Amino acid sequence: MNENRNLIFYQQVEHYTAASDISQFPKLDLPEVCFAGRSNVGKSSLINSICTKRSLARTSNTPGRTQLIHFYNIQNKLFLSDLPGYGYAKAPKYKRLEWTKLMESYFKNRINLTRVFILIDARRGIKNSDHELMKLLNIVAVNFQCILTKVDKISSKELNVVTKDLISQIENYAAAYPEIIQSSANKKIGIDKIHGCLNLILNINGNT
Repeated sequence: MNENRNLIFYQQVEHYTAASDISQFPKLDLPEVCFAGRSNVGKSSLINSICTKRSLARTSNTPGRTQLIHFYNIQNKLFLSDLPGYGYAKAPKYKRLEWTKLMESYFKNRINLTRVFILIDARRGIKNSDHELMKLLNIVAVNFQCILTKVDKISSKELNVVTKDLISQIENYAAAYPEIIQSSANKKIGIDKIHGCLNLILNINGNT
């Protein structure tokens, strides 16, 4: 009989560590997923909603503030990592290069990384910086899945258009998972769907 490995998201979710370079990455042998997206895409708010802890991930009205990779340990079964926001035009060039180098090191060295969730603001749609990340993930052969955020801020008609456009733009990426998740941290839209994805990943990749 298989062990029930479903995660209970309101229990035992802890901030494990924050890393600014590869030497600080945690080494526990756990399946891992990460959340990435442009600055101000609502990543911290979504992580807090997923983990049902309001202040687990720090939110900020200042784009580009988070400059570290934050790792969260869920019940010693799954690592969830929060990558620095990208695409913030006002950040100094050297800082953008540092972020890029850090993310490349992360993707190339996390052998237990099973999926990257790329967050895209439903009001803005996919941008060139999102494509740059997708190209990198294609090269390093890490699967990714897109999550549209802040879907409560647009009409159902606009949401349908942006979803179809996103689907068409990721078709050429071999690493892309085809299903788009529509979400809102404020309205708790899509949270159960993300929970289901994480539990499925855990049951496929988790150690028995």
